[in-house]
Amino acid sequence: MNLRVKSAVAIGWLSAMVIAVSSCSLSLPDSLGGAPASSAPTTDVADVTYQGIFPYHPLVYHLDLSILAYQLYDQSLVWPFDPYYEELSGEGDQRKKFMNKVHNWAVGMGSEQVTNRAGIRSYRGPGALSGFPHNLTHDPILFDYSQVVPRRRSLSNSNGRWTEYRTPEKITATIKDTFVCYRPTNAAASTSTLARVPQGPRRSKIVGSNSLLTFEGGTGDKGEQNQPASQSIMGFVLLREKDSGAYDIHIAFRGSRSGDLLRAAIQALSDSRAKGNPDWITDLGYDRLGSDQGVSHISSVGKVHRGFARSMQSIYPNLFRCLSHVAKLKPGAYPDNIYVTGHSLGGALAQAFVSGVLMGNTYGPNGRGKAMPTALSKWPWRQIKLVSFSAPRIGDAEFARVLTVDRLQSEQFSSRINPVDRRAFRPSNRLITGRLLDVSRPAGFRVLHSKDPVTTEKGAGGKHVGKTVYVNEPKALDIVSPPDPSAHEQKVVRDLLLKDLNDSTSPRLAMQYLEMNTISPDYDKRNKGSPGELSKLAASIKRYYASNGIAFESAALDRNLKLRLTIANQP
Repeated sequence: MNLRVKSAVAIGWLSAMVIAVSSCSLSLPDSLGGAPASSAPTTDVADVTYQGIFPYHPLVYHLDLSILAYQLYDQSLVWPFDPYYEELSGEGDQRKKFMNKVHNWAVGMGSEQVTNRAGIRSYRGPGALSGFPHNLTHDPILFDYSQVVPRRRSLSNSNGRWTEYRTPEKITATIKDTFVCYRPTNAAASTSTLARVPQGPRRSKIVGSNSLLTFEGGTGDKGEQNQPASQSIMGFVLLREKDSGAYDIHIAFRGSRSGDLLRAAIQALSDSRAKGNPDWITDLGYDRLGSDQGVSHISSVGKVHRGFARSMQSIYPNLFRCLSHVAKLKPGAYPDNIYVTGHSLGGALAQAFVSGVLMGNTYGPNGRGKAMPTALSKWPWRQIKLVSFSAPRIGDAEFARVLTVDRLQSEQFSSRINPVDRRAFRPSNRLITGRLLDVSRPAGFRVLHSKDPVTTEKGAGGKHVGKTVYVNEPKALDIVSPPDPSAHEQKVVRDLLLKDLNDSTSPRLAMQYLEMNTISPDYDKRNKGSPGELSKLAASIKRYYASNGIAFESAALDRNLKLRLTIANQP
């Protein structure tokens, strides 16, 4: 892809992600240019209710699973008070100098962890920590997977604003057991291990027997030479028991996380010299490859985004290990439905996974693909349900058409002239629920705001996967008006979902942003990044958990803060 085209696409991503979050209120007409947004779909599924099958509306439920994927990632951060080193920005090259010290520490600590064969409580992220190829050009984000506790809210500081994830208890309180699947230290890329995560004191009642299995994967690898990925939590599998005694499987992928979005996008744009935030390097791995160019594990049809394909390749072994564990928990019993979801990058990976199963040559069911575990081969893969939120395009027109129309038996929207789908559904269209509950057919829905620039077909081209569901009601002038960056935000999408559905069973809140002085009233921006201010931020996190009555390993945060200050004092 030439630089001009690539820059145009990057601007679309960039404008969407550089967001000053605010509440979104729209005055919407009843229809679009005479064609109602809820025009009848090409489906014959009858209207059915989700009550008794889902705890609340399945679209909101799956967006909340996407939010939970972010939450679990945030919980695993070693330095949630400054995970991306933004407290050092604006001070010359202090940020770069400190990250170099972290890289040096990671190489030394990696040697120690490899020698000791460290397990779930080891540090993860940069390759050297696990005996893998190490990428010195990546921001060295550190993780500890033993901190993953789904019923616990998470709080992290990113570039001077706090993000609070608080997935509703209707999801988290039903989770009895939590596991993390990751690549063992110094192991081959196809090897994975599954570890139960200690959940600490239980201050809230567990009301179900569901299992959550979180999986690790890599980002920051576009397929260029000498650009190995860095590791982090990329999503989870939820085994959800139903009142009937049957069960469903939900696979959720997380979206991108970073500090300064402008810098992250600019640094990640190059191919051979990409650097910085690993998630953004994956996002901007735009070049599309065919099945004869190393992406046949994703699709044997058309061309797909190489960044997403490379990330999914690293995820597959761990994800299928999680699914195989579910099969052991449910011997001889197959799930009623398999749902796959994610927001933004997570929505892209959700498409890649579904495509890999339905159109790839490696993980296909019923003997198509030798890597599909035998215990999973008879699961209802051909009736899989894809629900993406604010997702970018991951493939060309041929890929998107075959996946949407032929494999997911869904209606596709594709146009370069009119960016608004005149046949789109609104969330309240009850045929959506019917299709998502139908155990006899697959489904594909792409849920988005019509003004979201990440979902546009402009720039590098490519087409979308799934029947369009707009959380807003588009206006005729949207065809020529500029996109709205805030339309990409999961909070905005969720608020508009709730507004349209008017569903009293759906929890009102799943995440929010908090200004720095709300959590840290004594924070002094003039001294940001100093030991004193970092200590204040860490103390703010401990106060937050204590004031909300949330069990929290305060000693671990103290230990990690001490590590941060120790590294800073190294020459």
